[in-house]
Amino acid sequence: MRIRAILLLAVLAWTALAAPVPTPESHFGHQIGVDRTVLDWDKVVSYFQKLAASSDRIRFREIGKSTEGRPLVAAWISSAANIKNLGRYQQIQQRLADPRRTPPAEAEKLIAEGKTVVLITGSIHATEIAATHTAIQFAYQLLTQDKPKFRVILDNTIFILAPSINPDGLDLVTAWYRKTLGTPFEGTSPPELYQKYVGHDNNRDWYIFSQAETRAAISQLHNVWHPHIVYDVHQQGPYASRMFVPPWMDPIEPNIDPIIAQQCNLIGTAMATDLTAAGKTGVVINALYDYWTPARHYQSYHGGLRILTESASARIASPITVKPEQISEGGLGYNPRQASWNYLEPWKGGEWRLRDIIDYQLIAWESLLFEASVRRADFVRNFYAIHQRAVARKSPYAFVVPASQYDPGSARKLLETLAFGLVEIERASAPFTAGGKQYPPGTYVIRMQQPYSAFAKTLLE
Repeated sequence: MRIRAILLLAVLAWTALAAPVPTPESHFGHQIGVDRTVLDWDKVVSYFQKLAASSDRIRFREIGKSTEGRPLVAAWISSAANIKNLGRYQQIQQRLADPRRTPPAEAEKLIAEGKTVVLITGSIHATEIAATHTAIQFAYQLLTQDKPKFRVILDNTIFILAPSINPDGLDLVTAWYRKTLGTPFEGTSPPELYQKYVGHDNNRDWYIFSQAETRAAISQLHNVWHPHIVYDVHQQGPYASRMFVPPWMDPIEPNIDPIIAQQCNLIGTAMATDLTAAGKTGVVINALYDYWTPARHYQSYHGGLRILTESASARIASPITVKPEQISEGGLGYNPRQASWNYLEPWKGGEWRLRDIIDYQLIAWESLLFEASVRRADFVRNFYAIHQRAVARKSPYAFVVPASQYDPGSARKLLETLAFGLVEIERASAPFTAGGKQYPPGTYVIRMQQPYSAFAKTLLE
């Protein structure tokens, strides 16, 4: 009897593990991207929990709480073998991020072993709901479709997916949208801030770290995993291009390493190529958005790329019809009505839906991850090289912050902000002279010969 009971338990356990990956439709009650469908955050969270329970290629956890107490979550998706060894790949990233303790010979061994770490975040602007829908659809496809590109992606990348880093706003927009369906206000923005304290500017908090959502993403994802690529998925207005992808316009912030900027060009043009090859028109590059300011580009001062896409919006989840004469006559860096080298196939108007946005994003996500996977060794090696260049910085040698301050609270906040961004801060134990001026013991010294000197230099300049 005892043996039979043990066998029965083993069969039941195997059956539970072998349960099929749930479809989005079975969980949400409709296909992803159907007109006039929006998602509740608790249902998004529970869907990813179900994915993690049904597949050995995904790990899921809560990384913190939002301003209003909702769970902030992330999923790690890779091959089953990689998922089992996540700790090892995290350790490799930490070693390669600091060339001072990882000599080149050791780095080469780690580069051969390491994976490209890609973080995709969505829906930081809460009316830009498509990215959360895309996250659900893409995760399901990646876990269930056995196709060559997906196998390469799973084998060679550690894909970290944060379906929304503003769940408070997502629920606010969902509630408002449902409330106004069938009224003149259908598809409008809610008449209140969709991030409690900073509203639309919540994506400009990546240098001061004032919000709970930013601090969770930085402390639990960026600073722990040091992603090679961070892809921030956004939406734009409906009357011009269908999607912007890098290359960025000038100016490019001079403290962003040129290797990073060139890799952004590589990834962005690959995305544009794949979108065009899939028959998607209205793709613009090298227009609209520059590569400036640490307020949005945290990872670009920490050895990694920040990729942005901006997809044309619908009316939240309601279709919109754009007449040819409604298309903008001019855009920054291109004309949305005319073909040009950076806007080869203009979108000429028509109906535009939530599902259209998702379809463009699905192609862009797969393109980015495939490029990251087939050039795995290049991204990992370049990450190390970027930090080698940072620790070799000669000018300026250092910044000093005197201990005696007219406003000591502000000075302390400055130092705490730098430290949260992984900047190393020393304190003088004896008097010293720099630039012809003497400084007493207790003076804070921020040397530039450190991995994240670009971040310190940008803020302190």
